[in-house]
Amino acid sequence: MSTLPSSNSLLAGDLRIYSAPRALLRHIQWSLNQIFGYPIELQWKPQQLSTGTLACELQWRDVKPVASKIASTLKSWHYLRFEVREFSTLAGEGVLYRCTPDLGLHQAVTSSTGDVMIHENRLITALDSNRSYEALRNSVIDALGTRWDDELECYRRGVDSGPLSTVASI
Repeated sequence: MSTLPSSNSLLAGDLRIYSAPRALLRHIQWSLNQIFGYPIELQWKPQQLSTGTLACELQWRDVKPVASKIASTLKSWHYLRFEVREFSTLAGEGVLYRCTPDLGLHQAVTSSTGDVMIHENRLITALDSNRSYEALRNSVIDALGTRWDDELECYRRGVDSGPLSTVASI
């Protein structure tokens, strides 16, 4: 995987669509073109773990944040499994969106090393609204996105068997 450098890029991102039905590929392509404001060429590869679906990967550098737009657009198609990461090339903190048909969309803040971070307000809310250990444990697990990771892990390994990278830059 490589990215094209840009001297005025403040944000870098990565989209991994792990499974998408063939019927949605043009819609996904068109939506990403609209979000970025220029044509994106995706290279799709068959997803061996889900018959009739394909996978792709896209990396970008940009001055405007687009991860939330990508995630909210793609989540509207129920059949997709994907992850979108975006981080500041200057500060390092970023955002991660994960989506599966069964679990829906999950958003998390990430550190410069890619670890999911749970901010103070979310922890306080979890402590205040959960009286039992099990309920608190489940709330923290959901905040970390563990169920999303568990569901996507086999697709990550299935996709990682070969190159499927596309690069975009302004």
